[in-house]
Amino acid sequence: RRFCGSYAEGCWVRMSTTSVAAAFKDAFYAWAVTNWSGDPVQVQFGIPGPNQQDDIVGFLDVTAEQDSATFGTQRSREEVLTLVVTASSYRAGESAQEKVAWDRAVALIAELEQYARVTDTTIGGTVRECFLTNLQIAGTPQELIAGGRLVEAQATFTAHARIRS
Repeated sequence: RRFCGSYAEGCWVRMSTTSVAAAFKDAFYAWAVTNWSGDPVQVQFGIPGPNQQDDIVGFLDVTAEQDSATFGTQRSREEVLTLVVTASSYRAGESAQEKVAWDRAVALIAELEQYARVTDTTIGGTVRECFLTNLQIAGTPQELIAGGRLVEAQATFTAHARIRS
């Protein structure tokens, strides 16, 4: 196989000797784009712009912390990564739409969680394991209720990887 620059089936991942943070976010994002390609879900690499669909999944901040794993000529390091993903769902209408928006935002996060926990625990081969470690869900802010209902679910995924020189 050759390195093809994406995480499509049949491609291998070129691992960094510095950090896998970029590859981890790229692979998770690429899966989401493919997963929701037929759905009206706007998948964003970062914060969405002014043109927005009712359902949005945004791959936001990624952090990486390293600690030494082994001593020797390879000087490998253990890397702990966190990726923040926000799923937001908007529904025009009155208070009954809050539950509809809530259920959709939760369902979007549930799909991401299922992928990371069951379907591809290595996120395209970029990490050793990945799990949902934090979830916060916020209902419609008071200042927005005149325009409809907006629910945002912010999930933190934590992954572990071994970095080898």
